Amino acid sequence: MDAMEVVAVIILIVAIVILVYYYLLNSPATVDKIRSYVPASADAHMNEILGSSGGSESGYDLSKEEVPAEKEESESMGKRIKIKLSDIDSALNTDAFSQKIDAFLDEKSDELIKSWSLATTDDLDELQNKFSETTANVDKLDKSFADFKKSSEEFQKVTEEKLNDLDKRIESLENN
Repeated sequence: MDAMEVVAVIILIVAIVILVYYYLLNSPATVDKIRSYVPASADAHMNEILGSSGGSESGYDLSKEEVPAEKEESESMGKRIKIKLSDIDSALNTDAFSQKIDAFLDEKSDELIKSWSLATTDDLDELQNKFSETTANVDKLDKSFADFKKSSEEFQKVTEEKLNDLDKRIESLENN
């Protein structure tokens, strides 16, 4: 896989995750269904597992005081995640995001043009001017060549006439 393909796949995955997040954020019925399938914490199940295997024998002694502390810790972690996601949600405003991208591209445009060998409108204008100048020069050369060819043909005719005249003179001298 090429580096560009890997970047494209990563961008697609991130876009899908963001779309799923916004879908879940805007449809509370779906969130309630997900919450019914996923338990809030696994503490009750841990007590059952550890209780059946003889919790104090295995070295695990969970008292009721430690379970709420763990539950409180997991809730605070959940609150932290919610706070982080809400910060991301406000930062993912599409207008602000597109403005940041535009500012970045404006700032780095010269580097991008050079590194990717891109053509700008100034380059295209310069190229068009060079093309116009070249066609004008080719037209001048074509005209000059046509004039030279014409004068060359005239020169050949004059030269042939002179040669014929000389041949006639030589013949007349030889015959005399």
